[in-house]
Amino acid sequence: MTVRRIALFDLDNTLTDHTTAFALWAAEFSDATGVPVPWLLKAEERHDGARHRFFEEIKNVVGVRESIAALHGAYRQRSAELVPHRPEVCAALKTLVEDGWGLGVVTNGPPDAQRTKLKVAQLDQYFGSVVISGDYGVRKPDPELFRLALDELHAHAGTWAAMAGDCLATDVEGGLRAGLHTVWVAGGRARLPSDPMPTRTVQTVVEAADWLRTAALSPASASALRA
Repeated sequence: MTVRRIALFDLDNTLTDHTTAFALWAAEFSDATGVPVPWLLKAEERHDGARHRFFEEIKNVVGVRESIAALHGAYRQRSAELVPHRPEVCAALKTLVEDGWGLGVVTNGPPDAQRTKLKVAQLDQYFGSVVISGDYGVRKPDPELFRLALDELHAHAGTWAAMAGDCLATDVEGGLRAGLHTVWVAGGRARLPSDPMPTRTVQTVVEAADWLRTAALSPASASALRA
């Protein structure tokens, strides 16, 4: 049976709660090394996800002896294991699946960690396609990653499809390049005039799922995949 409604989702900070996972990892790391948790949280903010710089600062300033690569590798595995299960997110995805949607994940990152997050958060059961940049050598916003997911979910010219994610530069921009409707999960942030314009802005991924269910049936957003 051909799926005519498809929703693709980003993983980190969209489907999963990175903030909580990082806080749990920081508490464990602090217990093991003596590095204060508030210092780790501030360093996380300073480096905005640039892990090599984050661990370089820990090594140089705090005096941790492990290599940057070893610190990063251990963090990547453990933080993935600490991603919380969010029942409300699972319920929203389950509703989409029961309504006949085909769901996919399109995420940047290492395959092992990203698949661990999906499993630990109990999300893996809902997705017919999981496309991870580390498997293909290209990263969002490259539209090829989105097209891979659409192909696996049997999209065609009549398919209504959207991408939902927290990053305007990768999720929204990439979705737009792939010809999709786009949903920005803003989480309280404001869009700048220079940022790409999403089809819809919501605050949480649960709100995104709610909007998708109604938007796909609305004449105002009835356009399908663009060529």
